[in-house]
Amino acid sequence: MSEFLSSHELLNLEDELRSANQPLYVHKNSNDGLDKSIKSLSLRTGWACYLWTDGLGLQNLKSTEPPAPKTGEFKEAIRFALERKHFSVFVFPINGKDAWLDAKLFFSRHTPELNGVVKFMFILPKEKNHKYFMDFGKIVTFNMGLDGNFVLRDGQWVSANDLP
Repeated sequence: MSEFLSSHELLNLEDELRSANQPLYVHKNSNDGLDKSIKSLSLRTGWACYLWTDGLGLQNLKSTEPPAPKTGEFKEAIRFALERKHFSVFVFPINGKDAWLDAKLFFSRHTPELNGVVKFMFILPKEKNHKYFMDFGKIVTFNMGLDGNFVLRDGQWVSANDLP
């Protein structure tokens, strides 16, 4: 699939973000199309949406400015996000090996309150979880019909995540 989230999933995510009072998370192994999906959410809603890239930092997807300084590391990016005073959405894809290990270490030592005007969404690796997310986070489930994740292709129901 060329997009990380379909338009139906983006509408569902928008509703979740509006009402969220805790960090949100989804399980996906691939980040293909993540920046396009979050940018379209940002353009439709007018929200300031930031995408974190390990090593590069937090980038506002609506602007062409370079990433925010000193946000290349996970812990720095979380601290930067917590200092925001206005409604913002921060997306952290931590499903890569190094980012996942950094996040696990950070959340093992810190228990930040990720609620309020700043909204957080984390992309976790499939089949993995952490006590922090289980205790303080909310998983985003996308209601897409029969089983939530299947589409009809060539007369058979196949997982949407398995499509090329």
